[in-house]
Amino acid sequence: METAIAIRHLDKDFPVDTKNVRVLFDINLQICMGELTMLVGPSGCGKTTLISILSGILSLTNGDVEVLGQSLKAMKDTQRVLFRRANIGFIFQQYNLLPALSSAENAAIPLLCAGVPRTEAIECATNILNNIGMRGQTEKLPHQLSGGQQQRIAIARALVHNPKIIVCDEPTAALDAKTGTAVMEILREIANDKNRTVIIVTHDNRVYHFADRILEMSDGRIIGDWNTDEFIHKE
Repeated sequence: METAIAIRHLDKDFPVDTKNVRVLFDINLQICMGELTMLVGPSGCGKTTLISILSGILSLTNGDVEVLGQSLKAMKDTQRVLFRRANIGFIFQQYNLLPALSSAENAAIPLLCAGVPRTEAIECATNILNNIGMRGQTEKLPHQLSGGQQQRIAIARALVHNPKIIVCDEPTAALDAKTGTAVMEILREIANDKNRTVIIVTHDNRVYHFADRILEMSDGRIIGDWNTDEFIHKE
């Protein structure tokens, strides 16, 4: 399968008082297109820091990260922003929807920010919302919708600019089991596209079976690279 992300000897330090503290240690990793990869491990082990680096939000200290064949380390800050806007979609535990905007308007925000005409952006967002079970809900405001419906808007917003990489941070943590399963089924279908990859940080053991691969982290290191059955039986 085509490589989406290649991480080589990645270290990350953060300044604390008068010294630097290392939070990621010599991460070496390859993630392919057409995969749903989960990052698991205890809180504070470095999962969110790692996805923030591979998404181009945080800089790295040592090593390199190649995303879609391009080195993030070689990019200037402005280049990383433009690259991220074009190629990466984000889904978070908190839906981060604007309360005064409709479902379709919220989902269209990445296109509107990129200068796409409003009518075209709303039409594209509406089509995606319809395809993920939100038909008839596209004119409603966030407070008129359930948590699962709001998360679907967040998924549509992550997809609307057709990114190749979808990064999710605890997308099911605030959802009940049935709604979380419905959201994961959407993400699983997205990951089946050989031109996309989905990376999910999660503590939610209810959804592990949706993964192709589970990466286990502890204290800033990758300590296990499992297929799903191996990890579930290990647990």
